[in-house]
Amino acid sequence: MGILLALLLAGCSGAGSSWPGIQVAEDILYVADLAHVLAVDARSGQELWRFPPKDGNAGACPGSYHAAPAVLEGWVVIAAEDPGTGESRLCGLERGNGMLRWVYPPSDQRPLGPIFAGLISDGRRVFVGTGDGWVLALEGASGRVLWQTRLPEAGRGAARIWATPVLSGTTLIVGTMDHRLLALDVESGALRWPAPFQTRGAIAGALTLDGDTLYVGAFDDHLYAVDLATGQERWRFRAGHWVWDGPAVAGDRLIVGDMSGQVLALDRQGRPLWPRPFQANGPVRARPLVVENRVYIADEAGWIHLVNLEDGAKIKSVNLAPGRLLTAPVVVADRIVVAPTGGPFRLVAFHPDLTEAWKLGR
Repeated sequence: MGILLALLLAGCSGAGSSWPGIQVAEDILYVADLAHVLAVDARSGQELWRFPPKDGNAGACPGSYHAAPAVLEGWVVIAAEDPGTGESRLCGLERGNGMLRWVYPPSDQRPLGPIFAGLISDGRRVFVGTGDGWVLALEGASGRVLWQTRLPEAGRGAARIWATPVLSGTTLIVGTMDHRLLALDVESGALRWPAPFQTRGAIAGALTLDGDTLYVGAFDDHLYAVDLATGQERWRFRAGHWVWDGPAVAGDRLIVGDMSGQVLALDRQGRPLWPRPFQANGPVRARPLVVENRVYIADEAGWIHLVNLEDGAKIKSVNLAPGRLLTAPVVVADRIVVAPTGGPFRLVAFHPDLTEAWKLGR
């Protein structure tokens, strides 16, 4: 497993081998697609704006763009990574037209480390985790830094952050590639739990928050349920391979995939519910999407599958190869939208029955 993890880290260390990041707000998709950040109308697939603009002038914010943007009133905040060094800057764009208004750090200051994790916002502030172990809070409208915290190391070097953090009230939770979950105070950045929650594998994917329970997948083949207030384990479930993203929550069910391509439904105590796991055509890195009684599953082989929530039976599958599906599907404006990595299309939108609605080419 150590060799596999080393290969994975090497393959994802530069933006050229990363995957798109998507955020949704008011029927608009905001997509970081390596070369650009785009705003796209979810109903029609029409591009509303892009950054850098079509003249290619990125101003003080050049680079590759792959971390999911943060969207707040009037602003879209993005991460721009230098593909040569991995160093990053944060850039504030006007939400209505994509015009660049601020950059942090400015050009005369040292850049941040690499940013793989999606950016998140509470409507006023933006929270960022970096690949060299820093967590920052910034004012979304200006880029002014409110606080920054260097996470303590745990004997494996910097606490690299790939997993998109989650917010719950005044608590910010981050997962690290050195096998830990940590809770920070959103006002100060101070650590909250008496000790980090420890897994036996890297935490690379999206965390899932549901009430007072945090669900986290790890590269030790487990899904963990963690008490949000204390950071203590409630239960764990052993999957067939690495669990990248946390589960989708659907009523009393958790839908989770693993890197063997299996997708399972669990109850709130981690017990399987389907007669058998659903087997995708490739590893399932991305969190499944649940809409009413249907589950949409994206796999690395480029397939999107529609299965029944009740029993996991397949309804339909669509192949988007050579594109690979590494980013979770989203639902917006009655469309199921995926962002392939590679292939001829940036975005593909489906109706709920997986008939095609529109495609946006590269």
